[in-house]
Amino acid sequence: MSQRTYTAQLKYRQVKITSHDLAVFRDMYIGTSKLVKRMSELAKRMSELIWFDIYVLDAAFGVSPHEILSAIRELEQGELPSGVKPATQFKNLPLKGLWHKHFFSAHFIVQNIILGLGKTGLERLVNEVMDPAKSPVITEEMINELAHRVTYEPVEVRDARKKLTGEWIVYLRHEGKNYYLCVNTHNAGDQFIFDRIKEHCVRDFPELLAWLKVQQ
Repeated sequence: MSQRTYTAQLKYRQVKITSHDLAVFRDMYIGTSKLVKRMSELAKRMSELIWFDIYVLDAAFGVSPHEILSAIRELEQGELPSGVKPATQFKNLPLKGLWHKHFFSAHFIVQNIILGLGKTGLERLVNEVMDPAKSPVITEEMINELAHRVTYEPVEVRDARKKLTGEWIVYLRHEGKNYYLCVNTHNAGDQFIFDRIKEHCVRDFPELLAWLKVQQ
């Protein structure tokens, strides 16, 4: 197999790795993960591209590969109730027929706080905590309570509603098995995600586009 180089151009840096070094990275995590007993079969259903995305998230953003592998393990075993959004199928072309599964990391706490607060959540909490009826002056206790509620309450609410969000693991279901293709953000754009899959994943799964056509 010819040597390939994968490159991700991020805002402040470029991440680059050869397919050979990517295989070394993959084998390191396969060997230490709870997937190891089934990895000889599962590895055949994980594209080289998804391992590159896992590498980038680890190297550039500090997202542990174990967190992504844990979400994949959950999909393989059948999703159990948790605070993370359940796997969902894309409904619109060009991704129609593919599925996406959120995985959660501490890296996404701020994003979930912002989503949980919404447009008026922060104002509501400030008004509740800093209510003049409770005290004519702002106290240290008020400040501590506000900091706690802003930090924890939105995440707890999203957890209870099963709406914790992170990045997407994009995969295809075919003949009762999942084929894991890439990891992307929800705002990357459907066409961008599809083009990456078409460019890279067909090398690993030559019948991928035909399988996708059946699902559409």
